Amino acid sequence: MIELSLNEVETLSAKAARGAGFSWGLAEDIGRAARRIAVEDDDWGVAMLSLAENAQSLDPPDPARAARWRKGEPDRPAERPLCPIRTAALLLDDPLPASALPLTIINVGLPMWLDAMLRRSAMRVARPVGSAAHADVVVEHRADIDQSATGRRGAIDERTLAALNSFAARTYVPESERSRVRGAGGGRVDDE
Repeated sequence: MIELSLNEVETLSAKAARGAGFSWGLAEDIGRAARRIAVEDDDWGVAMLSLAENAQSLDPPDPARAARWRKGEPDRPAERPLCPIRTAALLLDDPLPASALPLTIINVGLPMWLDAMLRRSAMRVARPVGSAAHADVVVEHRADIDQSATGRRGAIDERTLAALNSFAARTYVPESERSRVRGAGGGRVDDE
């Protein structure tokens, strides 16, 4: 097992999320959520790898479904599981009216990520959710907001770390002949 600081957990997770196809903004949110998971769960790396590997098979909530949520109407299942990250982003960016809560959302993929994303908001997942592949969740109003996650390190096994690093490597700019000749840094003059 390798111990990473929580900052390393957050940075690696953000890069891996971007490499898996999430936008940089969502990837940064995923990094912060991974940090929260690492504080509470020793398998944060497995959770992150599962999200990266399944990112393309999870659907964002469609506008009609989101409109039903806002009206407090019952949710209807879709063909594929909902993306927990994009669902959380929708709920956080455009909060539901109090009258629509509690809200039961059907077939959320990797629901622990929805829980982690909502933890620092006025909403929460009603029951703790484990590492299930998908589940129905109930989102309710939260009276108090969790504080920032601190005070631990994130343990990860070497194989999971290597797999996450392979997703992160997708974000790197390929070397050019010019950069190989120059080496690292700004060029011929180092004025820093």
